[in-house]
Amino acid sequence: MLMRITYILRCEPLKMLKKILQRDEKILLVGANSPIEAMFLKSAGFKAAYLSGAAYSNEMGMLDEGNISLKTMERKVKEISRAADIPLVVDCDTGLMGRKKTKNDLEEDDALVKMVLRLEKAEAAAIQIEDQVPSKKRCGHLPGKEIIDVNKMFWKIRIAKLKSRNMLIIARTDARAPEGLDAAIWRSHRYINAGADIIFPEALESLDEFKIFRREVPRIPLMANLTTHGKTPNDVNAKKLFDIGYQIVLFPVLLRILLKKYEEILKDIKWFGSLRGFVARGESFSRNELNDFIKRNSKLYAK
Repeated sequence: MLMRITYILRCEPLKMLKKILQRDEKILLVGANSPIEAMFLKSAGFKAAYLSGAAYSNEMGMLDEGNISLKTMERKVKEISRAADIPLVVDCDTGLMGRKKTKNDLEEDDALVKMVLRLEKAEAAAIQIEDQVPSKKRCGHLPGKEIIDVNKMFWKIRIAKLKSRNMLIIARTDARAPEGLDAAIWRSHRYINAGADIIFPEALESLDEFKIFRREVPRIPLMANLTTHGKTPNDVNAKKLFDIGYQIVLFPVLLRILLKKYEEILKDIKWFGSLRGFVARGESFSRNELNDFIKRNSKLYAK
């Protein structure tokens, strides 16, 4: 009985995202690569946080090529979920988590099952799997992507869904660039039949394409990506996407903006030997302000 009660309590963060979607609420999904970032999202009223494979790779000095291992991602998910009381959506690239090559389909399936079980235990609310070729994985908004056979992706989703108890499965299709919009739509229907809870058409190139996709894929929540410097035009915004029926709008990588600010800070240190300007302009939390925020918002300090 004790074990069952413990599991029910641990499942609550996993179920929160499902309940939000069932109520047909709109979700602004923002990238958070650390517990403190996720805590800021929750404090600001956001309903979920996103752990981006691209941002996490860049943070570790790597390109977005699917190099993050399951062990590394599992540790990061645990760190965030342990401190931040917000559903966490985890970008799992092609579902192999750092294993670009496998000897056979059975070994690949085993790796996928292991990933699903460990990330759900780490309290991921949802995982995202894409249909790119693992050995040639690249950023979804770069040219030269290759995608796997639709039936292979079907079984990836099927296995993930069967092994997950409460975690949602997001199926991302990268078919728009290599095969066209019609292929992305056709694949998405196959992925829905496999059990996907959410469909994520990556790198659509106009608002009209988003409208067509929504019209042709009507019976499931859709997620749209508004990453910076991507294939999707800058005049497409969250309101427009919500108005045409998308339920989740993703802003996955704040790191590029944050690093630009970091570069500015370094210049001030180099040229002025001081950070007084940032403090004077109110661009820095005081130590007490940040400590108070953590005490109020971290699950680690909850009474």
